[in-house]
Amino acid sequence: MLQKWITSIGLDIGTSTTKLIVSKLLIANQQNQFTLPGCQIIDRRVTYASSIYTTPMLNDVEIDVQRLTVLLEQEYKNAGISLDQVEAGAVIITGETARKQNAESIVHYLAEHAGGFVVATAGADLEGILAAKGSGAIERSAETNAVIANIDVGGGTANIALCQNGKVIETFTLHVGGRLIRLNEDGLVTYVSSHLTEFLKNNSLTLREGEKATFEKLSSICQLLAEETVNYVKALNQNSSLLVSPHTRSSTPPETIMVSGGVGAMMEKQKPKTVKEVAIHGDVGPLLADHFQSIQVSQAAETTRATVIGAGMQNTEVSGSTVYIKSKKLPLKNIPIIEIPVQPEEEWNPQLFQERARASCMQASTIFSAEDPPVAIALSHFPYCSYKMLQELAKVISAEFIACFKRAKCLVVLCEQDIAKALGQALAKQRKELEIICLDQIDFTHGDYIDLGLPVAGEAISVSVKTLAFSS
Repeated sequence: MLQKWITSIGLDIGTSTTKLIVSKLLIANQQNQFTLPGCQIIDRRVTYASSIYTTPMLNDVEIDVQRLTVLLEQEYKNAGISLDQVEAGAVIITGETARKQNAESIVHYLAEHAGGFVVATAGADLEGILAAKGSGAIERSAETNAVIANIDVGGGTANIALCQNGKVIETFTLHVGGRLIRLNEDGLVTYVSSHLTEFLKNNSLTLREGEKATFEKLSSICQLLAEETVNYVKALNQNSSLLVSPHTRSSTPPETIMVSGGVGAMMEKQKPKTVKEVAIHGDVGPLLADHFQSIQVSQAAETTRATVIGAGMQNTEVSGSTVYIKSKKLPLKNIPIIEIPVQPEEEWNPQLFQERARASCMQASTIFSAEDPPVAIALSHFPYCSYKMLQELAKVISAEFIACFKRAKCLVVLCEQDIAKALGQALAKQRKELEIICLDQIDFTHGDYIDLGLPVAGEAISVSVKTLAFSS
């Protein structure tokens, strides 16, 4: 078995802050003369963590790529690496900066190595999932079998993920963050987010720009924000005026609540006692952190860097020889993989499979950006497949995919079993308007990203599965 250390970066570009992590990943390569490389990450070490910078912006939604480039070049020097030494990485663009033009700008900057990078423009749900993984909440839920909630509180939003048995079972986002209220050290309020208007009114409070706020008033507002967040997470409230998008809270209460993000990091710091101490960063972050601390939530193991430790590696293989490809889109990069179990039960039940497919596609439609193809559907727990079962699978997959991704023109399906050609043909009959790519013998994990190359041997194509690695 060949082993090799590679250099990988994790870059998190958010609305408020930008952070860089440099990691060393030990890759075990099981390559031999008959196969393409099959790799596993067997060790990972964070070798450098940058300072946390204010994201350089041209306007409210567009990154200043020139200033960002200068910043990254300096950080590369500080870390003692050059861009040509970086073999893999993850670029996660979050918050209001998660716009298409920003992602393209960053990819252009990393043009020489972009094929080896996972580049994700993360909406609130994906940001919450990444934070839950980076903070340790997902791992903890797998170890304890308990429901663990991770609240990632940044400048403008709190991205929440509920985890159970090592998987995220629910996500939602609230307008709760340190920079929703900004002020100077004298207490002069310079900004109040419009998202707080209804919440403050419902609690018989007002706060306006130009007002000189007292410590007591700011403390009352931050206490209410923290309580509203935790109560909604605990399912004590079924609705909140602070929700970013409509959400129906399930009745599942978490057994443990963790807080990550910039506000989570401040929980370990000394409690602010004056307006001047509150406004040390020009906002109410320290006071919000203190009130989260006071209502018995725990600080995550990783806080400010919960979403940036992710670093990509590649596992290159060849698809099975009986593939079905009716698409002119190849090659394709950075397609997120969603796993749908076919038959975890003893007997095939098309209704239960449809419920799982619907839930997975609906969640994916809120998490990932509207690229085409938006996701690759990976079918696991695949038993013997009869002709009837194959037709039912095709009918359910195509119907639920179209229902959730109405603008998609290409459907990618990955199978563990050697049935890609037959399933692809069945899918093509169900949806003649869709381009179908159906591949088998692919080793995948939910949450990975996949690159699809051009044919390399007959009908088979080269495939690269990219995994987001997090520090342990």
